[in-house]
Amino acid sequence: MTRRDERGVTDSVQWAILLPAVLLSVLGIIQVGLWAHGRTVATNAAVAAAERAALYRASTADARATAARVAQHGGLVDLEVSLVESADQITVRVAGRMPTFFDLGQTRVEEQASRPRERVTRP
Repeated sequence: MTRRDERGVTDSVQWAILLPAVLLSVLGIIQVGLWAHGRTVATNAAVAAAERAALYRASTADARATAARVAQHGGLVDLEVSLVESADQITVRVAGRMPTFFDLGQTRVEEQASRPRERVTRP
């Protein structure tokens, strides 16, 4: 039969092992959620900029400003926006970093979007 004092020590050891594992799991879930949010923000910024740049006679400066505004409101920092234009296609790449609790090198996100360029045709 175990004494009452020994049972308390066993419970304390179990909690000392279990609590850090639970806390690391919770923080890991939050980290993954922040990273996923950063990818969504980068995607939305790229799509908004591509749609803006694809308009007839649109300027690339307006598209860059649109991407920067969407990304900054979503929380991305260290933002890079690049546009590649061709005669009939616009491709926008948005890259940035999502602030998280612990930067383990996985906080960088990069997304791109392409849209056909609008044209005026006459019959």
